[in-house]
Amino acid sequence: MTNTLRRLGDYLEKIGAEYIFIIPDQKSDQRIPYSIESFFSTSFILYPECRFALPNMLRLGRKMDQFQPDVILVMTEFAIGLAGIIYGKKHDIPIVSNYSTNFGTILKSYGLGVFEKPMDKYLSWFHNEADLTVTPSKESEKVLHRFGVKRTSIFGRGIDYELFSPAYYSNTIRKELNVDKKIALLYVGRLSPEKDLAILREAMIRLNHKYHDQIALIVTGDGPMKEELKKTMPDNVVFTGYKKGEELSRIYASADIFAFPSSFETFGNVVLESMASGTCAVGVDAGGVLNIIEHGKTGYLAHAKDVDSFTYYLEQLINNELDRKRFAQNARTYAKTRSWDTIFGRLLRTIADISKINQNEVIMKPLEKNKIEEIENHIA
Repeated sequence: MTNTLRRLGDYLEKIGAEYIFIIPDQKSDQRIPYSIESFFSTSFILYPECRFALPNMLRLGRKMDQFQPDVILVMTEFAIGLAGIIYGKKHDIPIVSNYSTNFGTILKSYGLGVFEKPMDKYLSWFHNEADLTVTPSKESEKVLHRFGVKRTSIFGRGIDYELFSPAYYSNTIRKELNVDKKIALLYVGRLSPEKDLAILREAMIRLNHKYHDQIALIVTGDGPMKEELKKTMPDNVVFTGYKKGEELSRIYASADIFAFPSSFETFGNVVLESMASGTCAVGVDAGGVLNIIEHGKTGYLAHAKDVDSFTYYLEQLINNELDRKRFAQNARTYAKTRSWDTIFGRLLRTIADISKINQNEVIMKPLEKNKIEEIENHIA
């Protein structure tokens, strides 16, 4: 289950809403404490950590008939999401779709650009079948509008600012990663072509001409570029592999500068996580990151796909400890305004006129009037 779905499950349990998550099976021994109906799935070829479900339509239909949903929120554009669209249309149930991944860009980055336009056309059709499409940022909303999808609204992402916190700073982690006497740059995310990691690599090579003994780069994540990056990155780059939970929190909080060159993001969760951890960031002026970092206040926005610009802003922070501390403090303050309760409360209020909600699928029955009032009071 994705982080967003888990957080939504926690929120729905807390407010006492009735719901069902219809999801791919998770292949995990970890207990998932939510109301769930899962279906057989297999790994997606380009993103093995993502699972592609093959729902049994008869079983799915029986479950939906039994639950009698009032709104369906579809969090994926493929098998399960398509099943949600079909069921909603057949039974005249309002549908809210979610757009959070630019699949056309992924295909192009893997040399499959010939499929980009057909994919965009499919996404346009899919989201136009919904009564409303929610998306994480204003930039991704612009992409939807270019697709011809007009009924849109923002469903941002929240942050657990207690899990991601400067309190997790660790001298031990810095010593283990051999960055204790250096300015530690950090990248967290998938190691794949669409993340513009060639920009980060070239920036490190350039910075090393002047700062080799003063800086280091921590790379946290996994993906198809891992071995290539290990071979081609400078010697002051350390790879931690994929991390999560408190271990990831300690890495975020123990870094000095978050270096994130990706222009691909519809939102940029890792940037918000770094900001909550009290780490200033250099991102780019494209995608959802553009709506998270305030240039010159919480970090810097370099020009997208521009190694000169990205290197320049990293160097500005390497040379200015006062700005690093000022940006980090501002970033932490901003992150505290992005609580999950606030985000989900706004989501429910946004689609209240349609009816109520569903996710990946999440299928909900109407909230009682006092629950709606409780949410609105919480947001106000």
